[in-house]
Amino acid sequence: MKKQSLILLMASLMISSFSAFAEAEVQGKLPLKDGVQSNILTIYKDATLIQQIRSISTESGKDGSFQGIPNSICPESFMISSATKENGFEISEFSLAPAAAGASDLGVTLSFKNTTSNLLKEIQLLYLFKNLDWHIDYAFYFSPNYEDVKLNAWIEVNNKSGVAFPKAQIQFIDCLVPASFSPLNPPSDSQADIQSHKKDALTLSDHAHAYVYDQLVDIPANGAKRISWVNSQAIKAKQDYRLFVGGAYLEDMEGKPAHPVVETWISFQNTKEQTLGHPLPKGEATLYHGDEKGAIEVLGKAFIPHTSVGQEISVKIPATQAEKNFSTTNDNKALQSFETELEQTEFKKLSDKITESSYRLNLKNKANQPITIRVTLDLPKGTWTVVRENISHQQNGDHQVFWTIQIGANSEVDLKYRVRLIRD
Repeated sequence: MKKQSLILLMASLMISSFSAFAEAEVQGKLPLKDGVQSNILTIYKDATLIQQIRSISTESGKDGSFQGIPNSICPESFMISSATKENGFEISEFSLAPAAAGASDLGVTLSFKNTTSNLLKEIQLLYLFKNLDWHIDYAFYFSPNYEDVKLNAWIEVNNKSGVAFPKAQIQFIDCLVPASFSPLNPPSDSQADIQSHKKDALTLSDHAHAYVYDQLVDIPANGAKRISWVNSQAIKAKQDYRLFVGGAYLEDMEGKPAHPVVETWISFQNTKEQTLGHPLPKGEATLYHGDEKGAIEVLGKAFIPHTSVGQEISVKIPATQAEKNFSTTNDNKALQSFETELEQTEFKKLSDKITESSYRLNLKNKANQPITIRVTLDLPKGTWTVVRENISHQQNGDHQVFWTIQIGANSEVDLKYRVRLIRD
C-alpha cells in the first residue's frame, strides 16, 4: 500500500465518521466544560482521533491558551481552524505544558499566538492521541434445548488519557490508525526493505469495520465505562454439527491418518427480526446454559468474529460441555457413537507454491438414528481449486467450502476430494 493510499484511507474514514455523526441526535451546541462545544471521537485500536469545537475569546495579535488536551497527544497530528464561516485566522506557534497541579482532568495546556486581525470565537481542533482504548464483551444464555438465546454485548471504553470527554459522540474502528506516528522512512532500493515497508503498511488493515454509537457518552478522565451495544432477549437458534478438515491437514500428512473431532455449534441470524440488526465487532463471549430445573452453569468461552447485519452468527460449544449438555438429544446419542478417519491418499508438491492432494474422509455412524454433519474445508490465501469430488460442495466466502452430509443409522459414508492450492 502506498503512502498516498494510506492518506486517502484515513481521510475517507474521517469523512465517513463525521458524516455519520452529523446524523446523531444532537440539538445545537453543547454547553460543556472549559468552552468545549462538542466532542467527536473516533477510537481506533492504537489511538483516538478527536474533532472538538471550542469557544474562546482572543484579541488580534495576543496570546491565547486553553486546557483539556491529553498529555498523550501526537503533536505532529495537531490541526486548528475556524469553526465558523467567518474569515480564517492564523496562529504563528503553539506549545504544550502541564496543567495546574491537582487538575486531573485538565491534561496539558495549549498556548498559541494569534496573528490575524480577527477576534477568535469558535475554533475546531483535530488531533490524534493515545491511552483511550475499547473492546467488546459478549454474554450468551442458552435455554435447555438451545433453541432460545439471550445476548448482551458491552463495549468497554477505558480512558487513561487524564482528560474527561463529556457528551461525546463515538465511533469505534477495529483496526490501527492508517498512518504511523513514528517517522515514515521511505524504503531503500533493496527488495528486503521494500517488502518490509509493504508488510508494515498491511498491518494497518485493508478491511476496517466502523461501529457508530447513536447516543452521547460521558467519558471520565480516568477509568472505564461499559455501554450497551446489543440487548436481545428473544433469539431463535439452531444446532448443527461440524467437522473441520483444513489447516494442518492441507500439508503433507506423511501417510498418517487423522481423526477430526465433530464439534457442536449454535447458529442464528443477525437480523432485526431476531431483535438484533446491528453489526457486531469481533470479541470474546462468556457462555451460560440453563437446564430444565432452572439451574445455570458456565459452558466456557467462545470467539465471535465480526458479523455484519444479515449474516449468520455461529457459536462453538466447548467439547466437554457439548457432550454433557447434549447427552439427552437423539443427535448427540448418535454423535457419541460416531467415528471419523481422514486419510491423505496422495500429496504432490508441484512447485514451491503449488500443491495438489487427495483425501478420503470416512464418517461412521454406529447409532440407531441418522445424523447430519457439515464438513468444512478452510483454505489459505491464494488460488485454490477442488479438482474432483464424489459429493458436491458449497462455497462460503472466498476461502471456505463445505459439504453437508447425512449419515444414516448404522451406516457410513466416504467423502473423497482432491484440492490444488497455489499459495501467495
